[in-house]
Amino acid sequence: MPGRSQGVSNANKRSPAKSEPVPTSFGPVKILVADDEHLVATGIANSAADLGHKIVGIAADGEIAVHMAREHRPDLALLDIRMPKLSGIDAALLLFSELGIPSIIISAYSDEEHVKKIHSHGEGAGVYGYVLKPVSREQLGVAIGVALQRATVDGSHGKRIEQLEANLQNRRTVEQAKWILVEKRRITEPEAHELLQKQARDRRKPLVEVAQSVINSGDLN
Repeated sequence: MPGRSQGVSNANKRSPAKSEPVPTSFGPVKILVADDEHLVATGIANSAADLGHKIVGIAADGEIAVHMAREHRPDLALLDIRMPKLSGIDAALLLFSELGIPSIIISAYSDEEHVKKIHSHGEGAGVYGYVLKPVSREQLGVAIGVALQRATVDGSHGKRIEQLEANLQNRRTVEQAKWILVEKRRITEPEAHELLQKQARDRRKPLVEVAQSVINSGDLN
């Protein structure tokens, strides 16, 4: 987990670490195609392949699409909305929640019911594009690029939030340990902090780990 280092004690002495830049362009990616109309599915797969992407599988229904995704781990799924056994929206939900795979819906239907269903799941829907058939190779290329960019930005934001939450929790742990030492040893807060830092240096352990040990035992061991 990010933030588990002695750097917690020096938080005020240096500027926050820069997060990794979000990619703005993407090379070939692995793509799964699912459509119960074989000719349509093959056409979409061929267009994606012409754009330089690798097709890892073509599924005839949503259930098969999920099985293929579990096996091949594509970077993106192109899903028809109305398929046997499992709809494109339900398949997208499973792919995103279980495997973190974003999807683009490619459908002949644009009725409000489907759009509302996608919106009802919010970010968890995993749908990063909605394209109406017939879709040209150029349209598909744009949709794939936009979907990958959006999914990457969302993933980057999610990781950043997790990092900030972890750092905050680590600081809380260190603060709690300091006050335990203040009360236990009748020392000042700076002295307690210095004791924690020294213990971390001597044991070559992260400061937060030493702090957690103090919380668990009630004193420095």
